[in-house]
Amino acid sequence: MRRIISTVVLLVVLSGICHLRSSAQAISGDGFVHRLKTYLTNHPAEQAYLQFDKPYYAGGDTIYFKAYVTMGERHLLSVISGVLHVDLINTKDRIDQSIKLRLADGVAWGDFALPDSLPKGNYRVRAWTQWMRNDSNFFEKAIPVGSLQNTKVTESGKSLAAVSAKPDVQFFPEGGNLVAGIRSKVAFKAIGPNGLSIAIRGVVIDNDNKEIVSFASVHLGMGSFEFVPEPGKTYHAKLTYANGMKGLADLPQPEEKGIALSVNNDSIPVAKVRMEADRAFFAENKGKNYTLLIYSGGIATIVPCSLDSAVITLDILKRKLFTGVTTITLFSPNNEPLCERLIFVQNYDQLSLNISMDKAGYAPREKVNIEINAKTRADSAAMGHFSVSITDESKVPVDENDETTILTNLLLTSDVKGYVEQPNYYFNHINDTTSKNLDLVMLTHGYRRFEWKRILDNGYPTPAFQPENNITISGTAKSLLGKPVVHGTVSLIPTKGGPVLSQATDDKGNFHFSNLFFTDTGRFVLNATKANGKNSTQIVYKIEKLPVVDPFPLMNAKTNTDTVMMPYLENSEKQQEELNRLGLGKGRMLREVKIRAFKEDDHYPTSNIFGPGHADQVIHAKEIGNMGGLLGDRLNGKLRGVVIYNGQAVLHGFEPLVIVVDNIVVKSLNIINSNDVETVELFSSGAGGYIFITTKQGTGIDPKDIASTGILPVTVQGFYKATLFYAPKYEHPNDYVNRKDLRSTIYWQPEVLTDKDGTASVEFYNADGTGNYRVVIEGIDEKGNIGRQVYRYKVE
Repeated sequence: MRRIISTVVLLVVLSGICHLRSSAQAISGDGFVHRLKTYLTNHPAEQAYLQFDKPYYAGGDTIYFKAYVTMGERHLLSVISGVLHVDLINTKDRIDQSIKLRLADGVAWGDFALPDSLPKGNYRVRAWTQWMRNDSNFFEKAIPVGSLQNTKVTESGKSLAAVSAKPDVQFFPEGGNLVAGIRSKVAFKAIGPNGLSIAIRGVVIDNDNKEIVSFASVHLGMGSFEFVPEPGKTYHAKLTYANGMKGLADLPQPEEKGIALSVNNDSIPVAKVRMEADRAFFAENKGKNYTLLIYSGGIATIVPCSLDSAVITLDILKRKLFTGVTTITLFSPNNEPLCERLIFVQNYDQLSLNISMDKAGYAPREKVNIEINAKTRADSAAMGHFSVSITDESKVPVDENDETTILTNLLLTSDVKGYVEQPNYYFNHINDTTSKNLDLVMLTHGYRRFEWKRILDNGYPTPAFQPENNITISGTAKSLLGKPVVHGTVSLIPTKGGPVLSQATDDKGNFHFSNLFFTDTGRFVLNATKANGKNSTQIVYKIEKLPVVDPFPLMNAKTNTDTVMMPYLENSEKQQEELNRLGLGKGRMLREVKIRAFKEDDHYPTSNIFGPGHADQVIHAKEIGNMGGLLGDRLNGKLRGVVIYNGQAVLHGFEPLVIVVDNIVVKSLNIINSNDVETVELFSSGAGGYIFITTKQGTGIDPKDIASTGILPVTVQGFYKATLFYAPKYEHPNDYVNRKDLRSTIYWQPEVLTDKDGTASVEFYNADGTGNYRVVIEGIDEKGNIGRQVYRYKVE
């Protein structure tokens, strides 16, 4: 992994008084550059982006997605982590489903099947690696789920509580500070009770109630104004909201003396930087060495400046920077950050994704061929990973400004703090207006990647979470007295057969089985023995806790009653009816049905770690009877394929079974009184198996009857195997002639690889719907170049 730190200043063109000096004269070579390089080496950034097959869903749908995990500011596909966790979080801020995906070349794909009965509301999908947990840099996206079957929209507790809250307005002086006597730009952002922007207007007044300047929001509750704060004055804003409400808010207190940083980013070729000190500050610090640091795409450029004038200006050549968020920070002679300004640089260096089709228009159910050609800015072929989604736009209308895309995520939202509303507005049709409004985002959101002061003070601790490259099973072996079993042996035994792994415990009794690979759910038994071969041990299995689910800041994403979703929901109902007619549907769960009975083999008391419903056979207390006596005698002939002799259980005549009573391994069934037993569960396989016995409440076995405790059954989530997207083939005119094809997602292909010429192709068949079909292609090439293309074709 390469990290580039540079002190090259070729991107700076002097237009004022700023003396450039060698980096050694500015801040010592082991200052900014060395410490930043150390930080980036020890804390390489990793982030995830997920492309979905469509923007919203209905109960009974399947959410399909492709995950791209990148490292560093250059968006190279990550080699840091090999495991990606993806959670589906419900409207109560709890995890409904969680899957584990294996990352290969930084990509993976998966899906979530939504129950028919899922309440409608704003759900969200979260994706993260263990390495991302060090800075909570998770991918999260709101997923509206709709239904025509219920009308109550379920939101998070925070959302409901926020309904009665007042709007929030914050003011952000450019560079971070207001300085008395220096004209400053102040940006503002207004957020309504639902978490989304609200239009405002107002007037700034001083502590003498004198009106200073009026202002009004220009885009999504954001705007700016300029004024010169006076020494000794305080300032407030009288506010009027779009709904007529009135409010009052404080502006930040101006500093009596200081230095201000401003940047004019309107010009395409250059960003104009201005540093201005007030008279008192300049008198105290004249001739001192300050440092301007420009950080873009993993490269830091240091510009040492001598404060020989109260005003210092310089131009930054933006073509030398990387597309995305650039930070410009002014440091004091003591290496303290004084001011910081974010700007967004758009250099049009994304991948060019050209789409060609064999026809201009198509008929329903006709075969479609699409050829994709990916090229870099230098017009070179791009080999990379891409994903393709095709939807019927009449059934899945989209507000393109609201979309989260690979460009909005990797270039913008992942680098700034807070929620960015309508992120694709700034990329959809780039012009002077969208660029000016994007600059308001830069003024009202802080940089989230790191804090300079902590870097310079070496204040970042060693990462608590290390990269996860495969499945691990770990824990601790202890003696019955609670002491670590040092240099003992722990074996990992698959319950369904397979190789047995063994390893020695360390000086703290820890064991760690790593680089395991299996899909779905893995069931194992951990067996521990002491160094002397005795198995009088206890095993504590380490279960990794999931990250805490924070309430989602977006409280009012497109709700299920929005008109934009109605065509989709109505089509989903028709599609369900058609599947039911053909006998292919899952049916519709009835509302208000009270279940008064359940299958005994699905719900019953059990002490086994797998939970009820997984055993090959279950025997309940009423089947054993209440005649008392030894359990082995009562079970003989009742367990399929099992012969019991003198309390020992043998499967298929030769495989001994492990007997576990209330999670304690025992030698014999005959140490248990049959009247004390609630359930007996048989887990069998060709390599043996287990008998789990759960005793009735208040009973159990006496510790003196325990023959061995060094065994612990564990169940571990394996890698999820993605569901294949179903796309019918109409190769003959009579194929499925009596079936309506009402698909809304026409085609989903999560992995499309371009070759050495940058080309790839996909083919599929249209559905019955007519109108515009929308093609969305996103991806990353092997050099970290990202690209997105939207294309439409007509079906009639």
